[in-house]
Formats: sequence, structure tokens, C-alpha cells
Amino acid sequence: MPQRSTVTRDGVELVYWTWPGREPAVLLLHGIGNYGRYWSFVADAMAGRLRLIAPDARGHGESGRPADGYTSAEFVADALAILDGNAIERAVVVGHSMGGSHAMDLAGRYPDRVRALVIVDASPEPLAEGSIRATRLLTERPQRFGSREEARAYLVRTSPGYRDEMYENRVQWGFRDDAGALVWRSDPNALRKIIAARTSLPERWALLEAIQCPTLVVRGTRSNVLSEEVAQRMASTLADGLLMELDTGHNVALERPRELADAVFAIAARR
Repeated sequence: MPQRSTVTRDGVELVYWTWPGREPAVLLLHGIGNYGRYWSFVADAMAGRLRLIAPDARGHGESGRPADGYTSAEFVADALAILDGNAIERAVVVGHSMGGSHAMDLAGRYPDRVRALVIVDASPEPLAEGSIRATRLLTERPQRFGSREEARAYLVRTSPGYRDEMYENRVQWGFRDDAGALVWRSDPNALRKIIAARTSLPERWALLEAIQCPTLVVRGTRSNVLSEEVAQRMASTLADGLLMELDTGHNVALERPRELADAVFAIAARR
């Protein structure tokens, strides 16, 4: 089981989960609406080969929920605070979806803190299908469920096709108990602020151009977020970029955790 720890930055408590392993440390940044324990299946597949640190992003999981402060710069500052709190000078940074955008920002603006980068199904130009679906699910979802079974049934209905343990992970870590009902851990206000604070298209590509460390772009071939064309352009724009495609949808870490863990381990070994 991972260890739960906290750091506080500007009055916001940030919860993070650490799985022990060898160096270099790997910082795992989850997508919008998720939580640090989203990476549990990748951690199981990593099996102690590397030390993993997975924060609950502000407004998500068990971390604090400030009224404001949901720009990419704030999330990057949180990531740096967690690295500093663990005396980590340079980390391998892995980010999925929203976390992938923050990982790109971190690597582009603070190159001395990132040893290698893995961008998991995050796109500077997201497909409209994925953006519309994510916004709908995050802003129009029921806020309360009467039981675990009711919450699980909603997840199965809106995101079908996953193994049972994936839904159990989501019910356990994506919700909290509130007077006998289950409510989402991700804060509705935070989700709205994040969606409204997306960076401009030219800035996203400029960040990619600034990244100098070894970088792996991971795309699910059935993704509704990252197109094949954009993924190829990302890899060619990066100074040291590679592209890996897996037969999966957007949630690569849930569907293909073994392959993703092996890819992270491989890029961490590069000098």
C-alpha cells in the first residue's frame, strides 16, 4: 500500500501518495476529475522498480479546495512544492490528460527539475468529441448517490468497458461519504475553473518546443482526445520526442498499465 503524505502551499493542503522504489523518482499527475490513486494499477505493474509519487491535484481527491487558483501555473507550483518537500531535484514526470498539460508546462518552464517526460493522451489540440464529452460528464453529472452500488452503476453506464477492479478503484477513491450518501471528491467549482482556464493553442505548442528532455508521447489508438496526426506532430516538435501508440482509449493507465509502467521505466533509465 502507498503512504499518504501532505505538503501545504499558500494555505492549500496537498495530499500525495508514495509507492516505494528505486530512484529516479517519478511524479504522476492525473487528469481532471480524477485523483492520485488513479495510478494504482501502474504502481502495481511498476512493482517497486521506481519510486512513485502521485498527488491529488488541488480541488481533487483529498487535497484542499480553494475558491480560486486553478490555472496551470498553480498546478505546476503545487508539483514543485511536492518535489521540494521530498528533496527531489529532478524527477521523471508523467501526466495524463489535464496532468499531461501541466507536465508539459512544468518541463517547458522548469527544465532543470524534469529528467524525462511522459505525456499520456494529452493534446495541445484536443479532439472536439473528447472535450465535449468530458465537459458534459464533469459539469452535468449527479452530485449525490444513495449507495456504492448506485455510484458504480452510474460509472458503468457512462464509461463502459472497464474491468471490475477499475470501477471499484473509482468508487473508493473518486467519492467520499457524506451523511450516508456518496459525493464526488472532485470539487464542482474547481472543475468549472479548470475548464475555463485552458491555455491558448499557440502557447501549448510553444511549451512543447521549449521541452529539451527525453519525452515519450503515449496515445491510445481509440482515444477521443489525441488524434494520430497531432500525436505525430507532438513527437516531431519535441527536441527528443518519441511516440508510442497502444490499443486503448483515453485512459491508458487503466487499460494498459503494464505497457505504460514499462515505458516509464525505460525512459527513466535514459541518461
